[in-house]
Amino acid sequence: MADVAVKSADTVLSITRVFDAPRERVWRAFTDPVQASKWLGPGGWTGTYKSSNMNPGGTYAIEMRHEDGDEMVATGTFREVVPMEKLVYTWAWLDEAGKPGRETLVTVTFRAMGRKTELTLRHEGFETRESRDSHNGGWNGCLDKLAEYLKRESV
Repeated sequence: MADVAVKSADTVLSITRVFDAPRERVWRAFTDPVQASKWLGPGGWTGTYKSSNMNPGGTYAIEMRHEDGDEMVATGTFREVVPMEKLVYTWAWLDEAGKPGRETLVTVTFRAMGRKTELTLRHEGFETRESRDSHNGGWNGCLDKLAEYLKRESV
């Protein structure tokens, strides 16, 4: 059953995690396409940057592949890039014809906590609670893999 009236709070997803790694390390793992390809994608999925120009106005494309063969592509535009502190970018899944669907907004902040880092991811603009909840599972799966990557990789 589709939501008839969605409250604005229902269109926002907010996740905060503390990683056992310095902010610079978490920032690099999150923003370097080579490192991101080692953790991006929830369970069963892998994500690969097909393009990335991480500057305000720059665009990106991420190909997501599931172990069963399904593929999806997300694209967007960077709106704000403050090294070691903040990323703001749009997010839209491409449809089968290669056209972007509903555009949402992702804001990721990185806060130093001594040798640890607090990462807060806010993804907003979902059309339904179901879409928000689906992305909640996806993002949490990615962040679980990021935590494991940071534990095993010391670069």
